[in-house]
Amino acid sequence: MIWLLLSVLSSTVIFLLFRMFPKMGVITFPAIVVNYLVAAMCGIVMAGNDYSITDKLEEPWLIGGLSYGVLFISLFYLMAYTSQKIGMSAASVATKMSLVIPVAWFMITDVNDEVTLIKVLAVVLAIFGVLFASRRKDEKFNWNLLLFPIIIFVGSGIIDLVIGHFSHGTALSTQENKYLFTSAPFVTSSFIGGVVLIIRKSKGLPVFNSKTIIAGAVLGAVNFGSIYFLVRTIDAHLLDRSAIIPINNLGVVVFSAIAAIIAFRETFSRINILGLALSISAILLLVFGA
Repeated sequence: MIWLLLSVLSSTVIFLLFRMFPKMGVITFPAIVVNYLVAAMCGIVMAGNDYSITDKLEEPWLIGGLSYGVLFISLFYLMAYTSQKIGMSAASVATKMSLVIPVAWFMITDVNDEVTLIKVLAVVLAIFGVLFASRRKDEKFNWNLLLFPIIIFVGSGIIDLVIGHFSHGTALSTQENKYLFTSAPFVTSSFIGGVVLIIRKSKGLPVFNSKTIIAGAVLGAVNFGSIYFLVRTIDAHLLDRSAIIPINNLGVVVFSAIAAIIAFRETFSRINILGLALSISAILLLVFGA
């Protein structure tokens, strides 16, 4: 379970860094591009060179990883934009509520992933837990920007599906495959981001400063860890995939709340506390009852 805990902690740090970017003078999009470049290099360097990249390119898991990298950079920027323009709770809810998509898919399609009353109850508790825990009185939701949370919701669900699909079988049986699969989407995202940065530069828009590069590098290391640790968790087969993903997402909600209290001195209403209690209850049901 240590891998799951590390994944939750890494994902929590990502949201905290996003929140701190404006106050630190970090330019969000360039920082995201640096983040992906660093995350891509982490896996490539750790995988070593005792393999043929030509052979790996024929593997479905690598093709899948490279393909969903297009979603990665789009959603990452939308998460940052939504957090800053619409509200952190809107981004958090859209991202974490996406657990419904992979959970439903794995329970329906995986013969080894049994549909139980406890799982269904846990998912229901999870939905209300995320909604209640993320509600903020001081955040005004802009209904004109509703499309952004919807895109985050669907896209995040697809990403969890891809990770859950390839991490569960024998495709990632070797350590180098785990590293390369984790890095694959970051490679695609860094390439796309680099092209966009060139366009931004040609238009005279700000691209890099020292704070942006440093913040992006830190974010990249943490981002790599969040995916790699989740891959290791699913690969360990300690729990069903329909249980691991909601535990991971709910854990981020709970840890983010704790971090917000400590780092930003946030206060929580009764409904926020109820949401956290429901989230913790859902986690306990999935860990001990699924």
